[in-house]
Amino acid sequence: MIRKIFFALAIFGIQASAYAGQKFSCGDAEVRVDIVSRNSASWELRAEAVISVTANEVSTVLRYWGNTDFIGAACVMDSTLAPKVVYQAFCGGSGCRDLDNWGIIDPKSLRVLLVPSDTNRTEAMRLLGKPLPELPEKLNLYVEAKRLGIDVP
Repeated sequence: MIRKIFFALAIFGIQASAYAGQKFSCGDAEVRVDIVSRNSASWELRAEAVISVTANEVSTVLRYWGNTDFIGAACVMDSTLAPKVVYQAFCGGSGCRDLDNWGIIDPKSLRVLLVPSDTNRTEAMRLLGKPLPELPEKLNLYVEAKRLGIDVP
């Protein structure tokens, strides 16, 4: 019996370590930020970040690769106490705008309210009606890709 429990926990551990991303609820929607493999000759394009917000079996899906090195999301209440999926997707070089590049999705309508850009911090704060949050976790696309066995340097 102990051997079966140990085996089940070992399998669960292997499966859990093969997942790179975030999962959480926001309002009535389920949110996932996943790092997935892409088929590309260029190593910079072999890993992709995918944000999906799903409610009532309908999804909004956004994909980021190439010039995105970090991504993270959280459920945030706006100034009217309505939940919003707030995320950042940005590059990691010295010229990258890590204070900008905000995205906002309404989990009720699944409408994309804002997509990341190098100059959208003020617009993101206007849409939320309050200061932007400190995201609890940002995934490093290439660290997670390596962990998943995707062929990147």
